Amino acid sequence: MTLRSLNREDLIAVGETMRAADRHEIFATRFDEDPVLLADDLLAGDPVGAVIAATDGAAVAALGGTEMWPGMWSLWMFATDRWWEVARETTRFAKCTLWPALLQLGLRRGECRSASNHAVAHRWLRHLGGVPESIHPAYGKDGECFIGFVIYGDRNMCATPKRRRHAANTANANDSAAVPQTSDAVADAAAEQELRRLRSLYGRRATILTPERAALGQAPTAQKNLLGA
Repeated sequence: MTLRSLNREDLIAVGETMRAADRHEIFATRFDEDPVLLADDLLAGDPVGAVIAATDGAAVAALGGTEMWPGMWSLWMFATDRWWEVARETTRFAKCTLWPALLQLGLRRGECRSASNHAVAHRWLRHLGGVPESIHPAYGKDGECFIGFVIYGDRNMCATPKRRRHAANTANANDSAAVPQTSDAVADAAAEQELRRLRSLYGRRATILTPERAALGQAPTAQKNLLGA
């Protein structure tokens, strides 16, 4: 599996060959049925996410979130019929990289509306912690019914490693020259400073995949910044 930054070429490729249930669901809520326009519209929203490619390099899935207003995010994912080749890795990325990134960007509520007959999507959303919140009859342009799923910001989809307590060093307890351990608060502050710097350079997409990211697919911890560097 390969992770790639969201880009127009891959989004179009996945859109043109997406599985039938995804195609029906997505285009039921659009005026057009053009994968090119879909890719352009997604990128215009400055999304946070990634493209997941199979071992042969073919783009198979695209997922991410778009901030509609502060704290409120629209979550989305679509894939080709090769979804099952990358399903496990895509789920791990969603839980352990994308979700922590959205939380650090201030997500309090994430919404996803799915066609009522898209059972595969419903199972995946529930697995990620999505809760059916509402029914939307006649929501699609041909009268399709949709189900509204929501994931709140306090949902712990992927527990990050617990912060280690610094063991007391009795040998240096009275040594005034001993170098103090860096506190979690200092590490978190440094991570936030780095996040702001990268966002100023790359926009919100820098919080997921940029050339400066050293460890793709790893969840951030208190001792690392959001990009895993």
